[in-house]
Amino acid sequence: MAIIPTRIGLPGTAATDGTPSPRIPVEMIAGIFGLAMVGGYAVLYWRGLQATDRYKDGFVIDACPVCREGHLVVVSRNERFLGIPRPRRTVHCTNCRSVLREAGERRWRYAVDRLDNPALYNRLNGQVLDEHMLLGLASQSLDVEPAVQAPRPPTEPPAFVDDEDQS
Repeated sequence: MAIIPTRIGLPGTAATDGTPSPRIPVEMIAGIFGLAMVGGYAVLYWRGLQATDRYKDGFVIDACPVCREGHLVVVSRNERFLGIPRPRRTVHCTNCRSVLREAGERRWRYAVDRLDNPALYNRLNGQVLDEHMLLGLASQSLDVEPAVQAPRPPTEPPAFVDDEDQS
C-alpha cells in the first residue's frame, strides 16, 4: 500500500476539489455569542429596573381589605444578583397585622390575622392572589363584619415572694 500525498487547504481557502470551504471563523461565533450574552444581560437589567419602580407611587389598593380601616404600605428591599436589581416587597396594613408578601411578578401571598377577620382568614390566608383579585377583593363589599376585639381584662402583675431564710 502506497502513501499518496494530498494537498490540504488552509481554512478559508479553496479545498482540494475546487469548492470553497463553508467554515465560519471561530472568532465570529465567539463574537455573536458575546453580543447575545451582553444583550440578554441588558434586557434582564432593564426589566429589574422597571420592577424596582413598579410601586413607587403606592400599592394597587390603598385600604386594607381585612380590617377596612388601615392603609397598605409597601416596604421594598432591593437585592442584586450579578448586578441585576431584584426588589423584594412586603405590604403591611397600618391597623391590623395582615401582610402581603410578593410571590412573583404582580402576585402576592396573603397572611391574614385570624383575630381581625376570621372569615377572610379561612378564605385567604396563605393564598396567592394576583393584582386583579386584590382589586376585586377591595371593591366588593364583604357581608362579614370584622371581629371586634373586647379589651382584655386587667391582670394583676406577679408578686415577688421571698422564700429565702433571713438568718
